[in-house]
Amino acid sequence: MATVKCVESLCSYPIECGRGIAYSCLLDLIRERSGEHVPQVAVVTDKEVNGLHHMTFISELESRGVKPTVIQIDGRQSSKNFDVVMQVFERLMDISFTPDDLLVGWGGGSVLDVTAFAAATFLGGLPYCLVPTTLMGMLESAEADTTYLNYMSHKDCISVKCCPVSVIMDVDFLPTVPESFMKNGYAQIIRYAMLDQITLLNRLVNKADMFITIDECYLAKARIREMEPRAFDFGKEIKEAILEHFRFLRYSEGEALAFAVAAMNPSEPLFRLYDMLGFPRKLEGVSKDSLIKRIMKDISVYKDEVPVISASGNGTIRRTVMTQAEALLFFSEKLAVICD
Repeated sequence: MATVKCVESLCSYPIECGRGIAYSCLLDLIRERSGEHVPQVAVVTDKEVNGLHHMTFISELESRGVKPTVIQIDGRQSSKNFDVVMQVFERLMDISFTPDDLLVGWGGGSVLDVTAFAAATFLGGLPYCLVPTTLMGMLESAEADTTYLNYMSHKDCISVKCCPVSVIMDVDFLPTVPESFMKNGYAQIIRYAMLDQITLLNRLVNKADMFITIDECYLAKARIREMEPRAFDFGKEIKEAILEHFRFLRYSEGEALAFAVAAMNPSEPLFRLYDMLGFPRKLEGVSKDSLIKRIMKDISVYKDEVPVISASGNGTIRRTVMTQAEALLFFSEKLAVICD
């Protein structure tokens, strides 16, 4: 029998987590929404996810009388743009989709973002459900109240508010996720550990059950949010500078975040964990001065009141307001840890 748990969240919609629950929980949701009108179901996904899990998700729905329309898109981060959203619009128009129907996003973060953006903007808004298949999607996209698109070479510069009717997280999808994508989720867990309790890292060291680990992460997020709602900006300045410099071509978002966390709170045990998980220790292909210039440009909007989040790993979170000169010195010292 499938195990299902509702994780702790401030969201107005349920976030369910479990093993082998994806199609059964979605069936329950469809039945709940069925009245005189049986909703059409359209599933937005990518080639890789559909190829790996069609038999355990789409075919299971079909065998129980639900015939979803599968809308296959490019799931790469670089393809999270208006062109892909338009492809979804065209397919929805082809099948005469209405706000009485149900849109489903099934895949990683980019697929979930495109689905949420399409749902928020098509016909004034569509009900939609998210079924993340990556660790990053389960930890972050599940609680997101805003969805983002890229424009030209700029990441996440177009946004719209969004709210799914449900999120279904099935950890049975995770064993097929490439390790390079799993690192995006690992980096988030490392950041939660620094902001809440460092002992959360033991779950990565011991390769613990992800079902329990995800639940513990949501408990940690709830504590962090209560202590300092802006704490999730921890390491953001350095992470964004790395991503902007390389335009996502050399380091993944998870690797950039891992660099930022190491710079902000370095320790030898953390670097040993990085070695185990395959994270690089030192940045290559960029100088400290180049990153400092990007950081200072990004924080220039704050003038002489630059907010910076620091964390100790023992549950202590501090928000410090710095002058531009203080911020320059602070980030220069931090970047020295990860730059040659």
